[in-house]
Amino acid sequence: MNNTQSSKYTIWLNLTLVACVVFFLCCLMGDIFAYPFCEHWWDAYLFNTAFAKIIPALEKSATRFNVFLTCFYLSTALTYPIIFCVVGLIRNIKKDKIFERANTRLMSIISLCCFLICVICTIGAIACYALAVIALVGLFVGLIVQCVRLVMDRAIDMRDELDLTV
Repeated sequence: MNNTQSSKYTIWLNLTLVACVVFFLCCLMGDIFAYPFCEHWWDAYLFNTAFAKIIPALEKSATRFNVFLTCFYLSTALTYPIIFCVVGLIRNIKKDKIFERANTRLMSIISLCCFLICVICTIGAIACYALAVIALVGLFVGLIVQCVRLVMDRAIDMRDELDLTV
């Protein structure tokens, strides 16, 4: 790789690391301030609408609020491993370790966390419609990461086959 390409990639990798730090801080602030913020806005806006009539236990607003917060905190707990894995991927790319099994393992963890967020938020959507959007985003991102992981797995297999033939 020539010097111009290397500096271009370094800029994007560093920007991605900065974005990971910002996202980590946002998640941390969300964990700290979610309860008072959501409690303040719960009755006034769309958070409080859901499929409450299906399940009698969810008729009370306080119960739906607790389900929402539980799903929120479980989902944010799963974002920390995602951030850690993305940082690991970036560090490996900076070391020119691109087609490695370690990267596909990190991508598997990312997609698993996204799918778990999807499941948690789908269950929580019974108590709060807003969680359905997060469930869809989690599913979409998990599928994209899984597809890229499969492509990388195949590329690693092809590289290993080529190494054996030479």
